[in-house]
Amino acid sequence: MTTQTLRPQRQVQKAQRRERKVLAEAILKEGAAQGAQAAAEMAAALALERAHLTDDELKDWQRDMEQRLKQIHEQPEQNLGFIEEAVARGCRESLRLLTERAAQAKANATPHQCPKHKIPLQREQVLGRSIDSRFGPLKIYRRYGWCEQCEAWHFPADLVLGLNKNSPASPYLQEVTALLNTKMPSEQAVEVASRFGLELSRCFIHREAHRQGLKAQDVRQAQLAQLDSWQQIQNLAAQAAGPATGPFTLVIEIDAWNIRERDDWGRTHQARQAALRQNKEAPSKWHWVYVATVFRLDHRAETASGRPIISQRGYVCTRLSIEDLMRQLYRQAIDCGLGQARDVLVIADGATWIWKAVKDRFPDARCRLDLYHADEHLWTVARELYGKDTPEARQWVEPLLKQLHQDKTATVIESLKDIAAQLKDKLQEKVQAQITYFDNNQNRIHYRAILAARKAVKKGTATAEQKIKATEPLGSGAIESTCRQYQCRFKRTGQFWSLEGDEALMCLETFWRNNRWHDLFPHAKPPAFANN
Repeated sequence: MTTQTLRPQRQVQKAQRRERKVLAEAILKEGAAQGAQAAAEMAAALALERAHLTDDELKDWQRDMEQRLKQIHEQPEQNLGFIEEAVARGCRESLRLLTERAAQAKANATPHQCPKHKIPLQREQVLGRSIDSRFGPLKIYRRYGWCEQCEAWHFPADLVLGLNKNSPASPYLQEVTALLNTKMPSEQAVEVASRFGLELSRCFIHREAHRQGLKAQDVRQAQLAQLDSWQQIQNLAAQAAGPATGPFTLVIEIDAWNIRERDDWGRTHQARQAALRQNKEAPSKWHWVYVATVFRLDHRAETASGRPIISQRGYVCTRLSIEDLMRQLYRQAIDCGLGQARDVLVIADGATWIWKAVKDRFPDARCRLDLYHADEHLWTVARELYGKDTPEARQWVEPLLKQLHQDKTATVIESLKDIAAQLKDKLQEKVQAQITYFDNNQNRIHYRAILAARKAVKKGTATAEQKIKATEPLGSGAIESTCRQYQCRFKRTGQFWSLEGDEALMCLETFWRNNRWHDLFPHAKPPAFANN
């Protein structure tokens, strides 16, 4: 190759090297400028002592707001709703700036010490962090350092501001995602959140709500740990809501319902086939959720139309086990006044596991079989014998119902035995099952006194004791409605859950129902009682 051929190539290469050098210098210069700007922003942020808007920012906000409202006033068809939307959008940036500066000022004022050992942190450094808030993204700089005793790095400001280690959500967004997800699926929550000015993704809502559910389980576990000593139980009983104004009965109702879970992460069919081949029990998609509600009898009343209502009550719901249910129920019963109660009344549908658990946790409680379940068991026999909704079925069952309502359980059982002796095969087995049901619950059938007290109240001849007795529930309607309310969220068409997912969300929903939401989100406590 000749010199004349090589010269143009060398010139091109030199030009390319000059361009790369110029570009590198520009990048370094821009990086240095950005670094200087970031350093200046960090220095200014760390110097903040209070949150405020500058005069120029206030004037810009005022001009923008006046322009927004002027445009609405020029449109006759735009009502108050448009004004509310315009004001909310116009204030968003100003509120974001105030929030960011207030958070920075609080971070700056946080003592630079170990949260656990309260000793100064070593090797101090500064790091910025982006936070998603109700008004938009925030940038906060925090000091952090090394604790020799913990042998770990700590960000004291994060703890003071209520920020999670691995989450960009502010405490407000933590609460909103948790509340939205307990009421509806994440896909629907996205649309609802957007109407309140929150642009949240489905993944963000699902992930953050699950994180808060795990936090709720930790808080619940800490509260249950208070049952580990008699002294702590006594302290809890003393802190129960308000002193008793008079003797009262504490009512407990217990039940269960099924939730569908995706066992083995979608491999249920294969696992079932493998279990059948090995003569083992096949896994099921359906699993028990244990539920209970507890309330004082003097908190039960009626509306003007006569519909019974309960003004205050506590809830328990868990997917874990019967033992977990009863431990949580005992803790909730203490909060509802177990220590001050004259007696405890437990109402349930007759399931054997319920009475065994009650005997273990509440050995002195009065137990009552739900009257409406008992009636239904007699109606089941009548339908088997004479057909559904036939005059013969009603004629046969009515005397037995009257005997049952008069607490003549032995007579009812003898009548069923007489019928069973005349039957054969499967029909006899069905009647025998009902005989066993009433025989097992014979000591829990106590309806006569309450029905008599209610009649006396209607006639106006009731004594003071009968007036109290008439308010006792005969059925477990409170727990039936509670199960239904939980199912409206957890038993929708096409829904599958995992144990980790459903338990976390149930825990959140139960904190909300028990008016203990501020145990998870302190800022949600009414201002008159909040600490900050």
